[in-house]
Amino acid sequence: MTTRRLYRSKDQMIAGVCAGIAEYFGWDKGVVRLVYLILSVFSVAFPGILVYIVLWIVMPEDKNGNTIYV
Repeated sequence: MTTRRLYRSKDQMIAGVCAGIAEYFGWDKGVVRLVYLILSVFSVAFPGILVYIVLWIVMPEDKNGNTIYV
């Protein structure tokens, strides 16, 4: 049984939130960043920025360089 944990990624542009989500689900980081950007722009940016800041505070930083723990 594999236990996955959500962490902010070391491969970051700002805080590693989008990259951490992409690594957790096994998605492409660029696609997640692009989708986040598009959703933020079409939601008048404020909700997207607020969600990003909350995730930045709530998601722990990946200190081991791993996102999947067995």
